[in-house]
Amino acid sequence: MTRLILLLAVLFFQSCSNDIEIVITREYIDNGYWDEYNNAIHVEKMKVKNGGVLDVLSIEFDKEIRSNWDLNDKLEVDSTFYFGYNGLNVKKDKKKLKNKIFFNRDNGFEWYSNKVSKSKIGLLQNNTWYKFSRLRPIAYYVYIYIDDTGEAHRYNVNMSNY
Repeated sequence: MTRLILLLAVLFFQSCSNDIEIVITREYIDNGYWDEYNNAIHVEKMKVKNGGVLDVLSIEFDKEIRSNWDLNDKLEVDSTFYFGYNGLNVKKDKKKLKNKIFFNRDNGFEWYSNKVSKSKIGLLQNNTWYKFSRLRPIAYYVYIYIDDTGEAHRYNVNMSNY
């Protein structure tokens, strides 16, 4: 009987957990937060301010110093790469974002930018920082660094706490 109660308790707590994920790689984004009310994305290439270096993977990078992690102050937008999409619109035929979207494939919508609209924006580049926003209903940024092997390293910034 104790085992049955324990099993039921574990199943109950697992079903109550709200572990919605956002997964970003150099090929795609998979966002469990997109729904009928939250349906947008912005992707911006970032560069280190004043031509500096922000090598968070380096042994010399001191992870214990809090100011080293202030990515909002250390990075700025690189105007050569800015793309977005908003699935919320008065048009009934506007494509809604659902879970996985590929950067190097046609997803059935046009990415907008300050220069041109595109059906695909290409793989995220190695050794480059990106900022993703409008992924959640709150002010929340996801900074991604694509290293030289193409692996994505993620750093979240919850701006609603600022």
